[in-house]
Amino acid sequence: MSQHAKKRKISKIDSILISIFSIIGIIALLSWSWLLLYNPFISDRAGLFIRGHLSRIFTASEYIDELESANSSNQQTSDNNQDQDVLGPEGSIDKKNQSEDTPESADEKPTIRLQIYEGPVYSASDDSCSYIVIALVTGKPSPAVKFSKDDSSGSLGSDKSKISLKRNLRTYTLTATASNSLGTVMDSITLNWGCNSSPQISEIKLSSDIIYVNKQYEITAVASDPDRDTITYKWSVGGGSLEDDSMQTVKWNTPSESGDYEIKIIVKDSSGANTAKTISVYVGDVEAPETTQATSPPPTATTEPPATAATTEPPAATTTTGPQQDNFNLSKKTDEGGYLEYGGKTYPGGNVYAGDSTNNKPCMGFISFDITGLSGKTVVSASLTFSGAAVHDNPLSYLDSLWINVVEWGAGPIVQGDFYLMGVAVQSFTDPSITCSTETLKSELQKAINAGKSRFQIRVHFSGPCTDNDSKQDGWEYAQANINLNATVR
Repeated sequence: MSQHAKKRKISKIDSILISIFSIIGIIALLSWSWLLLYNPFISDRAGLFIRGHLSRIFTASEYIDELESANSSNQQTSDNNQDQDVLGPEGSIDKKNQSEDTPESADEKPTIRLQIYEGPVYSASDDSCSYIVIALVTGKPSPAVKFSKDDSSGSLGSDKSKISLKRNLRTYTLTATASNSLGTVMDSITLNWGCNSSPQISEIKLSSDIIYVNKQYEITAVASDPDRDTITYKWSVGGGSLEDDSMQTVKWNTPSESGDYEIKIIVKDSSGANTAKTISVYVGDVEAPETTQATSPPPTATTEPPATAATTEPPAATTTTGPQQDNFNLSKKTDEGGYLEYGGKTYPGGNVYAGDSTNNKPCMGFISFDITGLSGKTVVSASLTFSGAAVHDNPLSYLDSLWINVVEWGAGPIVQGDFYLMGVAVQSFTDPSITCSTETLKSELQKAINAGKSRFQIRVHFSGPCTDNDSKQDGWEYAQANINLNATVR
């Protein structure tokens, strides 16, 4: 017991020194012991000495090993204790360092709020002002949304609705509900017409249906604004000059060269929206020489029979029911009628055509009636009809209307110079089935009778005249047999 206590008093330094000296002693003994062992006296006593010292060395070494083992065990225990503080007794995270698990969230009542997602957006195609409204919802389970109206028919999804306002319905209150197992809630939003519509231009009018070079004409824009905003005007022309380009009606000084010219108007409202319209107007040369308007055939007349030659139609003075009746269907001089293509071909004796040609040239139609049998008569009424039209493409898509003019080129076939004849405007039409019985027609017929004329002649053309440059015919074409002038006289 006391020996064990002494061992515990040996310091660590002492144990190290003992080990060192023991090793040195062992080496020394090994180096000279083989000489001494041959002497019996020495060999007997050396065995006792070695056994005594080796036992001490082994005892000290075992003690050192025990101390190191104890220290190592204590360190491992300390490390394990630290690990347990962090990882817990079974390697899991210590509960003291963990956040407590939250219980599964409970169901929630729905909420809903409506707000404008897009708009207002104006649509000219149906003159509407539209909004897209989105429903912002919360709740668990996810609420079902239902709108009071949806002009998109659900194409925008379950949370959006499209509302299109019309001019006769300029406000709408949209309501929506959100529902789940805990209840139903509702929200609403009032939408008002907030769109600005662009101005509308229905027509560009010229003060004359025939336009010549180096002349002055008035141009008028017929326009309005659906929102009743104040509108302003801005004109431009492809040739010539304008005296004031910011009025609804402006004066146009035409260019000095003939040809097609564009007239453009931009109409802008006080909210900034604008609309533009452009037309193409043909500007012709100066009026043809007087010789082309004489009652005798012009020098360029063809070899057709003289103007006084009878046609296959009944004599002009023959009444429809007998010599004593005063109602006449006037006979036509078919060889004198036809149509002209400006600067191009002349088509005498054929159909009457007004519009443009495949060469993108304006065309005018002409018809001539024999009134020699009405000498000394008083016109009670007159009616001019056109029927059975062959309609080529769509002239009214860019032209305003077909005009009937009373002109005079004389007793002979039409020639190119007759394109420029000044005429008296009688009436305009937007339908190819024409019946004209105006006071102007009656009075012009009476003037021709009183002046002793042998012809009463008509020209038809669309206002402009102009072309849409599509290299196709756009116009109305009539057989002369489908054109009739009926007069009641006394």
